[in-house]
Amino acid sequence: MRLVNIEENIFWRKCLNCGLLQHNTHIRCLKCKNDDFETIEASGTCKLLTYTILKAPPAEFRDKVSYALGVVEFENGVKGLGQITTQNNLQTGMTLKPIYRKICENLDGKEVYAYVFEPV
Repeated sequence: MRLVNIEENIFWRKCLNCGLLQHNTHIRCLKCKNDDFETIEASGTCKLLTYTILKAPPAEFRDKVSYALGVVEFENGVKGLGQITTQNNLQTGMTLKPIYRKICENLDGKEVYAYVFEPV
């Protein structure tokens, strides 16, 4: 059995006053300034909202000439940012699934893990 690391899950916060979904690092609601939240975990597949192709990747991605980076929205409204496993035939609105895996080694040689998104 594999233990689930909290970093492997995508969590946002939903304001209990106005319902705004926002990143979990905010301590007050960006809309109504309330400080009571419900934690919402991303679930299901997601759709691609926007993307770009990085042609000059940062040093950590020195093994890649280019890669796709996109913003996705899950079925329950949670949004995420991550690499897309392909650069071919990308279209906004397409369905993707999240995969948690190693994306690079940082400049100190330490492995970095994050979500990547693969077309369904």
